[in-house]
Amino acid sequence: MTAQLGKELLLKIHDGSGAFEDENFIMVGGFKSNDMKIANQGVDITSKDSGGFKEMLEGGGVRSFTSSASGVFMSDAAFALCHGHMLAATHPECRVIVPGHGTYSGKFAINSLDLTGTDEGEVSYNLSFESAGPITFA
Repeated sequence: MTAQLGKELLLKIHDGSGAFEDENFIMVGGFKSNDMKIANQGVDITSKDSGGFKEMLEGGGVRSFTSSASGVFMSDAAFALCHGHMLAATHPECRVIVPGHGTYSGKFAINSLDLTGTDEGEVSYNLSFESAGPITFA
């Protein structure tokens, strides 16, 4: 992957309408920092016949996708969606767009939503979420 601007790593959350076109996803914007992690938790099948090496079951285990972001909400709609799903413990359809690479799509659980503000600054957020079902990549 060639060098990309970090600000182009985007999170979009579905607006709750029936349609799943790009215009039905609202950008959770104003990122100051964000990250994502894709992980596999393998299944250990090591036995005394493994020759002293750990063996893993190919295709086995659990995959997960986690991400976190911090910044400033750029719209009331983005805050309302994140806040509403957090309180209801529902899993919205989301898209994580990786510039020059593609888009990860699927249901995500919002694990935490922190708000911080100071007298002389803006209200900022920290948001963490993880996959809550199959994630596709296109």
